[in-house]
Amino acid sequence: MSAEVVGLLAAGAIVFAGLATAPERRHRAPARAGFADGAGGSSTLAADLLTRFARSRARGRTDLIQGQLADAASAIAAGSRAGLSLPQAVELAAEQVPEPVGGSLREVVDRTRLGASLEDALDRWVVAVPVPDVRLAAAVLRLHRRTGGSLAPALEGLARTLRERRAAVREVRSLTAQARLSGAILGLLPIGFFLFLWLTSRRDMTVALGSSLGRTAIFFGLVLETAAFLWIRRLLRVEP
Repeated sequence: MSAEVVGLLAAGAIVFAGLATAPERRHRAPARAGFADGAGGSSTLAADLLTRFARSRARGRTDLIQGQLADAASAIAAGSRAGLSLPQAVELAAEQVPEPVGGSLREVVDRTRLGASLEDALDRWVVAVPVPDVRLAAAVLRLHRRTGGSLAPALEGLARTLRERRAAVREVRSLTAQARLSGAILGLLPIGFFLFLWLTSRRDMTVALGSSLGRTAIFFGLVLETAAFLWIRRLLRVEP
């Protein structure tokens, strides 16, 4: 494959990555002019790609935490119904629920054993695990600690709500699976079609690559296809 073809594919990949990371760079200041712009832009692009990868892993961990939190709420409710105190019920949940929720609850128990109040331990739990469902569970536990009342029904209702919400999210994702697959195919189709034409109609592709108009048309075609792919992903994004 000629250097022009490789360069064009590389340009399309850079455009794809640039559009994919555009929301994170939208509010940043423009780069300086000159040679430093190219180096700074490349390093910024690499940093943005690494940031997106880290956020993807963080989303996976958040999904795992949200799935385990309902089990933890049910375990604390069961301990409360069995006559255990709230710290003892939290310790029971820490033993029954696997990592990472079990480990974070174990830290809550360890802080209370070292003399910290349960409210302070729950506040640190919320800070250490910045997930909305964790804040909700901690708020329920703090409210019961301050006002008393029956804790088990509240936690059972919380666990039921968390499970229903996760089931709704999974259902929406399954219903949009075909559309998301279509978006992925749409994003890969231009490159595949370009390679197919290069193998079957190399003379025509050479003529197209040999003219500035042909290179411009191919480049903007890749840009438009990439924009369509990202727009489909944005429309089908399911927030937990």
